[in-house]
Amino acid sequence: MKLRKSPITYVLIVISACIFIYFALAVKSGETLRFDQNISSFLLGLLKENSYPFFKALNVIGSFKGIGLIALIVIFLLWLKKRDYLGMAVFTLTVATGALLNDYVKDAIARPRPETPHLVHVKSFSFPSGHAMMGIILYVLIAYFLVSNIQSRAGKWLVMFLAFMMIIMLGVSRIVLQVHYPSDVAAGFALGLAWVLIGLIIYEFFRGKWRKSNHT
Repeated sequence: MKLRKSPITYVLIVISACIFIYFALAVKSGETLRFDQNISSFLLGLLKENSYPFFKALNVIGSFKGIGLIALIVIFLLWLKKRDYLGMAVFTLTVATGALLNDYVKDAIARPRPETPHLVHVKSFSFPSGHAMMGIILYVLIAYFLVSNIQSRAGKWLVMFLAFMMIIMLGVSRIVLQVHYPSDVAAGFALGLAWVLIGLIIYEFFRGKWRKSNHT
């Protein structure tokens, strides 16, 4: 994959940054967002109590411990299959710095959680959603490295579809479990996408440099 050379990559980064900034400014100003009301009403009306165990399981998978465990498995596989030390480093740094960035923004915005009863325990601020942000960082990274090593077009599309569905379900879970506003989730997705694309651009840049140095 050549994300670094594709204009679409940079357009996505700019759009994602704009979306994040919009929601950050709106939340910081104390504005009541119709977006939050409409999306929450739709999802809570659509998904009933029998779906809660599924979304509670996603809460564990998308927690920092769950993300950390999955990241360690992927890093081990990058070492075992390809000895891709640059990939291991970029994967680790992108996930770790993404988590730090999420904590920093949460404290800077300091948005309280929704006042509705939470279906899982939470203790940090609300904006942006850590599950949404870290989920998109993790699964975009996983999809990138898998797709880069799959020859079949159908296989590539399957990996991207599964990663997309996992990311969406993690975001939806935060609203259904009533621990985040939809704007928290949207901002988490936007910031996470920009962050992971920057990480992959850095990876491709240094991988190109590494290959050139090995051919000289």
